Amino acid sequence: MVDDLFPVIHERLNGTKTRRGWYDCDCPNCGKEAVRGQTHFGYSPTGGKCFVCDWSGSLAKLAELLRLDTPGDYVAPVRVEQPVKELARWRLNPWKLLAQYREHPERLQRWHNYKPLTDESIERHGLGFGRLPFRRKNGEWYMSRAEWLTVPIYEDGALIALRGRNVGTTGPKWISATGSNYGLFNVENVKADSNCFICENYVDALWLEQAHPDWSAVAVGGSTTWRREWAARLAAQRPGLVVVALDKDLPGNGGGNLREELIAEWIATHPANCKIPDANGPRIANDCIRAGLRTILFQWPDSAPAKSGIDWALSQPQPLF
Repeated sequence: MVDDLFPVIHERLNGTKTRRGWYDCDCPNCGKEAVRGQTHFGYSPTGGKCFVCDWSGSLAKLAELLRLDTPGDYVAPVRVEQPVKELARWRLNPWKLLAQYREHPERLQRWHNYKPLTDESIERHGLGFGRLPFRRKNGEWYMSRAEWLTVPIYEDGALIALRGRNVGTTGPKWISATGSNYGLFNVENVKADSNCFICENYVDALWLEQAHPDWSAVAVGGSTTWRREWAARLAAQRPGLVVVALDKDLPGNGGGNLREELIAEWIATHPANCKIPDANGPRIANDCIRAGLRTILFQWPDSAPAKSGIDWALSQPQPLF
């Protein structure tokens, strides 16, 4: 009987299949939209879970939530964002928390296990390790049980976000402390007249600067997080050339020579009415050009596998740039 539930549930939710075998969609409980790079709801033939509102359950429980006994199309609830009345308390005085991350005894080793950053790079950018602050619906603050690689993000000298990279095998790869805002990572360190790469992953941007000290790199945190006003912020740093180097996939730089192949793969693995992702790399490049920046789109070589990022380029025995 349970085996019969999944096709019906999948037909209603119409989720997007992931590489891990489960499906992303808007949460049927809280309405949180499924956005790549953000925590949201996922389901599989065994059940579903939302990493935002914490709803979880078996297929039978999910069927009850979706009211499968009710005819008609399923309509997900509309998520209503509550207005922020005050800054998250960790943003008011973050220095003690940041010091705890820097002083964690496993900090350097955990970062070395993730990417080949030097101790100097880790220290200079305040990368840490520890538990992140979150707030429950009732307003109560708590620290996460899991520890994360922590990346502080600043804007105009103020800490606006704490991003965490998962070091475990379950859960989202990246997560934000409650009250975080997206920002253009590392933009304040862009050197005038330098080649400046726009990457997705924060740590890959730092690795690139480490490998090429005369260059600069910023990161957007994900292909869909770009804000048009960031182009003006970048232009204020006066880089010589901007290289938009999002990942080699459909929502990143578009896939380049692999785009048609990736589109065919997408169509074969997704429902018929599932929209093919737009390429965000060209959109970012156009915004930078409008801001007066000399800009090019990084051309991934044919040898680069699909979904390659700057970390792949940096790990090659022969330099790609």
